[in-house]
Amino acid sequence: MTRIWVLFFLFWNNSFTQELIYKSPIRHKLSQHIVAQNIFLENDYSLTDKDISAAVRVQHHERTVYYLSLQFSDQDPVNFIIDDKEFSVNGELFFIDLHTNGWVGPYYKYMLGRNSAFISGRLHTDQILIEYSVADNNYSGFPVKKIIKPIRKSVHQDSIPRSLRRKRTSRERDKILLTGYWPPSNEGIRPFSTNEITLNPNGWIGNNWEDRGYDIVSYFPTFYPADCTDCGQGDGDLEVDYQDTSEDWFNIIDSINPVAIITFSRGFIDYSWELEWKYYNLATWNYDFTPPYLPTPNPPDSHMPVNGRRYTSLPLDSIINAIDSANLGLNPYVDYTTGAGAYLSEFMGYHGAWTKARMDSANVPCYLAGHIHVGGLIDWETAHEAVKISLREVIKVVDYYKQLPGDINGDNVISITDLIIIVFHILGTNEMSAEQIQTADLNFDLVITIEDVLKLSDIVIGN
Repeated sequence: MTRIWVLFFLFWNNSFTQELIYKSPIRHKLSQHIVAQNIFLENDYSLTDKDISAAVRVQHHERTVYYLSLQFSDQDPVNFIIDDKEFSVNGELFFIDLHTNGWVGPYYKYMLGRNSAFISGRLHTDQILIEYSVADNNYSGFPVKKIIKPIRKSVHQDSIPRSLRRKRTSRERDKILLTGYWPPSNEGIRPFSTNEITLNPNGWIGNNWEDRGYDIVSYFPTFYPADCTDCGQGDGDLEVDYQDTSEDWFNIIDSINPVAIITFSRGFIDYSWELEWKYYNLATWNYDFTPPYLPTPNPPDSHMPVNGRRYTSLPLDSIINAIDSANLGLNPYVDYTTGAGAYLSEFMGYHGAWTKARMDSANVPCYLAGHIHVGGLIDWETAHEAVKISLREVIKVVDYYKQLPGDINGDNVISITDLIIIVFHILGTNEMSAEQIQTADLNFDLVITIEDVLKLSDIVIGN
């Protein structure tokens, strides 16, 4: 299994994430109906020169547009290898789901860097139209060379027993933070907003949510109209602006000290539930709407080198499995790519992982943080259901981490104090509670002995 995972990682690590500034395919602007001959496929396939020569060519203003239609035998997930060598400097590439009219893209040559091949975002359909357009007389070849059906890594339902959940009833319950940007991501988390006057008139549902012992709070910008596509900066908390986001973010963190963070934004225009694996401390970002158009400072994290990476700590496998099992019609997967889009999505994802690291260094518990891209075709109710499913998986892990082996006094830090408690228990000076005994049983032999003391001492001194 380790070998399979390594191969899977190497496969995905060469792919490239989406650029999340909204743009639609030319096909949606054409008055004529595109009729392209289908290429019928069952498995992985390399496009031949004959296949590419069958592409339909259409003129649109000063661009020549090429269309290639693919028909698959089933609706398994599909990705495409994009070849940098064949990509025109002014080329623009989309992959369109003909069932939903959703799409993945656009892709441009500059996104591909110096690598000869990158892997596109994932579609989950049996009918795909490839749209590739270039400025007149600048065609240098068709950049899509191979169709692949990824091997999905095995996932397992989280096995943390329900009995481990802590039902906290105090006024100051631990809080979990949700943030969103463009719809449907902001609408999916709206019911968790505590602003019942202007943002959530139907009432906050996050108070001791589902009796799980956590308060769930959300922050997001609002847009007019609410179902916008090209949405602009928005209003309120976490506007689509680097400076506003940072200022709002750290004020929010200071006020609630979350034990877990899930940030959301709109991803591809499809039905994907895309969990981003890593985020970069970039110095090169896409411009926002208001000067200064880039983050200040840039890069945002002075303690990390330029292009330094921080990673998600969300329970990726269990979220994918739970979304799949819910039969919501979504396509959940992990994006093991070079980042989350170099725009506000990446900026927010980085802030979440960065905050977790800062809280870790200050011995303030923040157990999980990560970013999820929400497909732009997902309706708001379904997005909300998927948010709740993801949140339940996060809470399972937070509950487990709060049962930290060796944290006998429950202060979320393993220290000399815990060592003293276990020693006094063995000497008979002080008797631990049943819960403390469970936490102190570090070798899981159901008794507290000197072996547990030695294991705990190793943890305390950093071994």
